[in-house]
Amino acid sequence: MSEQACNIVIMGVSCFDGMASSMRVRNLIEPLINNKQITASNLIYQKDNMEPIGVAGVKNDIRFKIIGFRLANIFSVFPFFYKGLSFIKSCRVKQNKNILYNYNYPDIKNIVFIIYAKLIGYKVIFDIIEDNNYQGHIGVMNKFRLKTSLFIFKFSKKFTNAMIGISNHLYNMIRETFNGKVPAYLIPITVNLQYFNIQNKIDSNKKNLKIFYGGSFGQKDGLEYLIKAFDEVANNHSNIELIFSGLAHTQDFEKINRQIEQAKNKNRIIYKGYLNTDEYYKTLNDCDIFCMTRVNSKFANAGFPFKLGEFLASGKAVIATNIGDVADYLHNDKNALVIAPESVEEIATALQTLINNPVKRHDLGIEARKTAEQYFDAEKISNQLLAIFKSV
Repeated sequence: MSEQACNIVIMGVSCFDGMASSMRVRNLIEPLINNKQITASNLIYQKDNMEPIGVAGVKNDIRFKIIGFRLANIFSVFPFFYKGLSFIKSCRVKQNKNILYNYNYPDIKNIVFIIYAKLIGYKVIFDIIEDNNYQGHIGVMNKFRLKTSLFIFKFSKKFTNAMIGISNHLYNMIRETFNGKVPAYLIPITVNLQYFNIQNKIDSNKKNLKIFYGGSFGQKDGLEYLIKAFDEVANNHSNIELIFSGLAHTQDFEKINRQIEQAKNKNRIIYKGYLNTDEYYKTLNDCDIFCMTRVNSKFANAGFPFKLGEFLASGKAVIATNIGDVADYLHNDKNALVIAPESVEEIATALQTLINNPVKRHDLGIEARKTAEQYFDAEKISNQLLAIFKSV
């Protein structure tokens, strides 16, 4: 008997918006689509940054539908659920193995879709990327959603065929919560290596250096320490810039922006805003030093910073705080400068070291790239996801 083809419905994230959540799924799914190993659809139930509610079509060989509701109109939940359920039903292929692949937790927004999919024959897989026990609560509705996710999660063994954790913490949390009754898998961060132009040469004469951070601007990311360290180092180095990109909750961004405005070298701290995929990787390829400065909080230690894989893949020098799974992959002065979290002094020292030593920047960059190729290559890791699809 021939093996069933896998037909995947992706839910909980847009596969097209370019943020870390999107890239997590794209890096795992796109190689399988390109190699004709799966077919995929994407139910997007949040208005994303690029497209309005109601849009549907096919993009990158992924059929998609964007649905949503507005809190100001309680009746809008009815078309929200109707359109979502109709899409899930229409995506089902009778002769194939149908799988609902949900990014992160079951919660009040998606549980109806999950249960319906299970009832009509879908296998259900969750890809858990954060520990909601430690998630910061921003807004009443978000707090309610997180609380419901933790409650539903405890009972999800009744409708779940497998769960994936992005970190050792989350993998172990899944195993302990379900005591082996739900298959658990570890799939770490991934990176599409093809986005990076690697130049393995020492440029001792390069005058202007660009230091980069990309992602969110939450408390877990430790940007306040990075900005302070940069401002201190920039007093003695007129040839450096600090570049930010990404999106943030308003209050997080306002806090960081106030700090930038108070910096002595604020004219050399550049916020590029949200960048689309092409602009983002063009910026990465143009930068020289990358910083991942997460703090030593339970929330930060539970996950695994997705951007770290991209920073390593750039073939440039990386500064990373020693949190979570970082020590499993990075070794100080070998493939990165690994520093203590929440230390302005250690960030500043690391920046000084790399600014003053182009040979070290070069050597660490080569080893960083090797690390990305060995552990985080999306082309290789996507086969692990395919094996999970086939096993459920």
